Amino acid sequence: MIGSAAFVSSLTAETPTRGGTLIATLNSNVRNLNSAVQSGTVTGFPGAQLFASPLRYDENWTPQPYLAESWNISEDGLTVTLNLVKNATFHDGHPITSSDVAFSVKVIQENHPFKSMFAPVASVDTPDEHTAVLNLSQPHPALMLAMSGQLMSIIPEHIYGDGQNPKTHPRNNKDVVGSGPFKLVEFKNGEHVIVERYDDFS
Repeated sequence: MIGSAAFVSSLTAETPTRGGTLIATLNSNVRNLNSAVQSGTVTGFPGAQLFASPLRYDENWTPQPYLAESWNISEDGLTVTLNLVKNATFHDGHPITSSDVAFSVKVIQENHPFKSMFAPVASVDTPDEHTAVLNLSQPHPALMLAMSGQLMSIIPEHIYGDGQNPKTHPRNNKDVVGSGPFKLVEFKNGEHVIVERYDDFS
């Protein structure tokens, strides 16, 4: 125990280095890597690395920019405008646009176990490629939290908009095209999920 404590102490004193390998153990089979249609740790843990959300929260639960570089909530609380990062791309190089945000909200509303978090979203306007306006039927303060992490993964419309069921789409576990900081290298259900850093992540 003393040796372990000394080892940890020496690590924390060093400057963090870029890269390396993290091995995490999940106690269940990963049925689905698409966190826009599936909840739970075994999907959300890798899914949140493969797919990014508009916002993320820091250690003080303060929203921070992620795929949205900024946002605005109207005074009446009925519209939330997301200003997207302009050079963000999916893992296949396609740009991430407001159309993908609108599509993702629709998929989440129809498929995600926690879709009630998006029930007040009546429509999503896309006035340009980098602006998505969420129109609400009533003020919904919890929407800010819902636009983070495992609740609002932005998925590619050019992949999932092909008419197939998003919950059983073949690209959920194979050849995944994500929007997040890591891309899929290999997935073997019951064995492992291997991801690597996506160097073009914005």
